[in-house]
Amino acid sequence: MKKQFIVCKILFFVAMSFLFPMSSLAQINETNVQILARVQKDKVLLRWAATTANAWKKTNKSGFTLEKYVLSRDGKRLPSLEKVWAKNIQADPIETWQEIVEKDNNAAIIAQALFGESFFIQGGSEGQLADIYNLVNENEQRFSFSLLAADMSFEAAKKAGWGFEDTDVKLHEKYVYKIKPAIIESASKTFKIKGTAAIASIKDYEPLPAPIDFQGIFGDKNVILTWEYQLFKTIYTSYNLERSEDGINFTPLSKEPLVNLNDKPEAPAKRMFYIDSLANNTKTYYYRVNGISPFGEKGLYSTIISGEGKPILPYTPRVFDVELTKNTNEAIITWEFPKKGETLLEKFQLLIAPVDKGPYIVAVDNISPQQRKLTYSKLQASNYVKIKAIGKDPKQEKTSFSTLIQPLDRTPPAIPTELSGKIDSLGVVHITWKQNIEPDFLGYRVFRGFLKDEEPSQITVSPINQNSFIDTVTVKNLNAEVFYSIVAVDKRHNHSEKSEVLILEKPDLIPPTAPVFSGYKIKEGKIIIEWIPSSEEKVTHVLLRENLTESKELETVFTTNDTVRQFIDTKLESNNRYRYHIKAIDKSGLTSLPSSPLTIEMVNLVPKEYVRGLDYVVNRETNHIELFWRANKAEIAEYTIYKQLKDKQPSTWRILPANIKTVIDKEISPNETYIYHIRATLKKGGYAKVKTIEIKF
Repeated sequence: MKKQFIVCKILFFVAMSFLFPMSSLAQINETNVQILARVQKDKVLLRWAATTANAWKKTNKSGFTLEKYVLSRDGKRLPSLEKVWAKNIQADPIETWQEIVEKDNNAAIIAQALFGESFFIQGGSEGQLADIYNLVNENEQRFSFSLLAADMSFEAAKKAGWGFEDTDVKLHEKYVYKIKPAIIESASKTFKIKGTAAIASIKDYEPLPAPIDFQGIFGDKNVILTWEYQLFKTIYTSYNLERSEDGINFTPLSKEPLVNLNDKPEAPAKRMFYIDSLANNTKTYYYRVNGISPFGEKGLYSTIISGEGKPILPYTPRVFDVELTKNTNEAIITWEFPKKGETLLEKFQLLIAPVDKGPYIVAVDNISPQQRKLTYSKLQASNYVKIKAIGKDPKQEKTSFSTLIQPLDRTPPAIPTELSGKIDSLGVVHITWKQNIEPDFLGYRVFRGFLKDEEPSQITVSPINQNSFIDTVTVKNLNAEVFYSIVAVDKRHNHSEKSEVLILEKPDLIPPTAPVFSGYKIKEGKIIIEWIPSSEEKVTHVLLRENLTESKELETVFTTNDTVRQFIDTKLESNNRYRYHIKAIDKSGLTSLPSSPLTIEMVNLVPKEYVRGLDYVVNRETNHIELFWRANKAEIAEYTIYKQLKDKQPSTWRILPANIKTVIDKEISPNETYIYHIRATLKKGGYAKVKTIEIKF
């Protein structure tokens, strides 16, 4: 068999595409061997290729080593890979290629690249860039074209030693396939070619998907066909596009599969495009497309699309003047259209829409082809108008660019009313208000503030058309209220005044700050305590006391809802230690942390009064004075009575036991003033307060 195979008539534009290689296995810059695995219902298909032209040339001579391992069995990963076999794979000898070359042009390309003495791309005129490229970079051409051809024909890829079918597979096993060049180690020291691996299991089989988003844009005797490319670029290397005139019998539009020539690494293509010519504009044409994988498999067909060509008018109307009249919502619209085109027209239409992107509706129909001016009196706040020319052929249409018409309007919409709302425990705010009814009403702007006197900020990016709003606020901060107001906006962007402020209380989840003791005094047997109240308003302050000396339980001694900052504690025992705490409770029942405790030693330097009701009776007939008093004898050990004449020093007169509460003094003289002092001595030590009485005899 000669080394010069069938001449490969490959179009020049295909050759140019290899300035940016398209093959799924030839786009990687690293010098290695890449492998792809495709699972079928009962077998695994494998495809591999070197990633550079030099590596491709070396591996074609040496061949490849393909190894198979079991990775897991029955869903359980094996402790180590279990080797099944290793195979040396090379291209079939040149003598065996004649039969497949005669049937498959892709096989002819591969055979010419592998065994041909020269590799030259025909199709461009002499002297074109393709000829220069062929001469300078023949090895790159052999590499790129052969890999593209292998993507088109899996049978040819297997014959070239770049593919393998593994039919000895089991449903419950998962396999690892390793590929590496069969190059002698010593020969590869200066040119290292790495191997790679792929994992496959027939349990993971899925049918190839149908192309999606298949669309057709029908023009005058042509259609632009387009579909999603980027999503399936790792699955399909080419596509088969078919056409039908009855929606049943389809024929391919091209003998060769379609490849994407615009997919570049720095600017990846997102869609496929194809332009088909139509014989006429009166017939309906049907299209469908399916993908072809690197293994030559054909995927499911896309949905069928259909359409007819649309003849075009040679002229387009142009709106060149709009004049508002004195009447409300009225304007005169003037447009241009060549007079020589009137014979092609059936009518004009006035189209109108509130926004430029539409949708447009027919505002005035059946406008005469000779007419160029129209008065329209049903304008809204915003009007985008177009003039549409409709030809005598129903499919002939041309539409002008849009023109904006805005009648004068300085009247703002009504101020929003009846605001209501609520903040839930998660900080979600729901606000509603009464809907405006102006015909040119556009929407609402919502404003929010966190302080009563601050300028609120707008929280809507653009006007909203519904009379409700959902907001979120932080619940756990020190602002107890949120302030909302609403502004209504019409289509001319006239703004109403702000609504009355809606004040919403946050759910109380934060306890009040703790009050702090600021000082204390001990005075005349009393403790005066002062504190700085909690910073939160409308809280209750609770003062608690604990007697440390007598180990009494904590008790509440004072509660206030007012601004009181002081308490005088009089119910105390001398020489006892007391510990005070103060806390704040808000209206939701949340309690602050207790303040730092205040411990006070109650040292009472003023004796307590135990003797009460000291009184006397003067008896001048018997010449004596009787003293008597009241006291609790359980706490008193004895009484000491001191007697003195006025202006003289007192002296001890009597010492009496605790059960005696009366005494008679017979040692007295007329016209004298006597002073008596009674002091109780306490059983637990110390003295009671001295009680004094003055008597004139």
